[in-house]
Amino acid sequence: MPELDATDLTIAIPTRDRFPILERTLGALKRQTVSGFEVIVVVDGTDQNPPHIPARVIVSEHRGPGAARNIAAHASARKLILFLGDDMVPEPQLVARHLEQHKRQPEPEVAVLGHVDWHPDTGPNRIQRWMDWSGTQFDYAHIAGEDAGWGRFYSSNVSLKRDFFLSVGGFDEEFFFLYEDTDLGWRLHDQGLRLFYEPEAKALHLHGYAWRDVVRRFQQIALSEHTMASKHPWFQPFFLERVRKAATRRRAPRLWPHLVDLVPARTPRLRGLAENRANTRYYQQLAEPYLSAWAGARDLAELKEYLGADYDQARLIDHLHEIERERQAARDEPTFYRTSHAYLYDLTVFAMSPTKVPYLADLRRLVPPGARLLDWGCGIGTDGMRLMEAGYRVGFVDFDNPSTRFLRWKLARRGLAADVYDLDRDEIPGGFDAAYAFDVLEHVDDPFATLAELESRAALVVVNLLEPGPQDTHLHRPLPIPALLDRAAARGIIRYRLYHGRSHLVAYRGSGPPLGRIARLRSSAERALGAVVRSRRR
Repeated sequence: MPELDATDLTIAIPTRDRFPILERTLGALKRQTVSGFEVIVVVDGTDQNPPHIPARVIVSEHRGPGAARNIAAHASARKLILFLGDDMVPEPQLVARHLEQHKRQPEPEVAVLGHVDWHPDTGPNRIQRWMDWSGTQFDYAHIAGEDAGWGRFYSSNVSLKRDFFLSVGGFDEEFFFLYEDTDLGWRLHDQGLRLFYEPEAKALHLHGYAWRDVVRRFQQIALSEHTMASKHPWFQPFFLERVRKAATRRRAPRLWPHLVDLVPARTPRLRGLAENRANTRYYQQLAEPYLSAWAGARDLAELKEYLGADYDQARLIDHLHEIERERQAARDEPTFYRTSHAYLYDLTVFAMSPTKVPYLADLRRLVPPGARLLDWGCGIGTDGMRLMEAGYRVGFVDFDNPSTRFLRWKLARRGLAADVYDLDRDEIPGGFDAAYAFDVLEHVDDPFATLAELESRAALVVVNLLEPGPQDTHLHRPLPIPALLDRAAARGIIRYRLYHGRSHLVAYRGSGPPLGRIARLRSSAERALGAVVRSRRR
């Protein structure tokens, strides 16, 4: 191969909703010590309204960064491709260092991994320090010599020969975000990949992390690890094992994530102990959102199997718009809900969301394993099936529709026995220890009547009352929240919390004797203080 230079290089950058940061990344590319390379920016989503971008721009359907990188690679005619994140601000030598490695090792199977540090503008951050020393995002610390190993094929700063990339089919677009580079690294490794580490090809990561960002990242990790495990039987989900292990341990004190930074690296035994305890604390806090997302990923995998040839990845991504189109065509909302497969896609995506995680945690605090629970308005039954796996006995209630038919199929596939009651035809029994309805009351015509149904069948009622926000769809009806809380208080509130700034989680007495004086006082105190008490701490 003739000696490679900058005119042989395309830099591919996927982007979505981060145009000010992208501007800084592109500005830093203009200040590289070499010139002549091409920059292709792929805007991920036709819903985006990008400003003027000083590069070659392609606007694509919203299919994730892997698909966007594939588009850039196919659009390029150059021999080398460098994948760079839109929030990876390159230092002036980055492109030159990548090229020098490829000049030194021009073999087709050679790729070059650059280094990533935090951008100074992200500021000192305990969470980001944890992500570094724990290898949560990048694992540069354990690279020995030049060989990085295929598992560190980080698409935020890596270059390789374009023909070699295309020879394995590029990124697998079933990975919507995360692990698409790990999957590609394995497939390239199978074809002889040698990944060389060049620490001087440095990019600065302009992405500060708060705790909520870590939670979202771990939810996405769960989805992607599940996909990776389903595609590669040899793959052992790294974070799943650690989260499960931490969840079974005794609760770690919340001071460890702060204390670990005070232990110097020159005392390796003490430092290792501190890191282990801090990791346990972090993973315990991440267990519920991670495992909830893992359950949702399992639902998605089963949905693909259930629908077979009718499964449509694009329809899954566009499920909300599909619901609106079908609803308008149906003109009959009850019939629509009971026939729409778009609604089935929506419920599956919703099962992977973090919103109900704290509700389930509260329910499990209030009712021990082995109790009989009633999942009212169950949809595809993700919550109830998670509770069954934790040792609860669960009955499911909903109208007969595509989601409950999917639920029955899932129960049979997993070998689980549970009653699924049809609201139209079945007599629903009582005597449950608790009945719960999450994100249900805003969909019914009479929420008071629904509460009466729950109260008559269980000793404890657990519901959330959602205040509509601008991100909600037409499916939500405004709830008379004060009146509903008054109803709960009259029966005896056991627990009250305000989550996400607008979702009132209330657990109260259902069937049972009238309230005594002490119970009434406890109920009043819980309602008064519950919204300001932080029940779960980092």
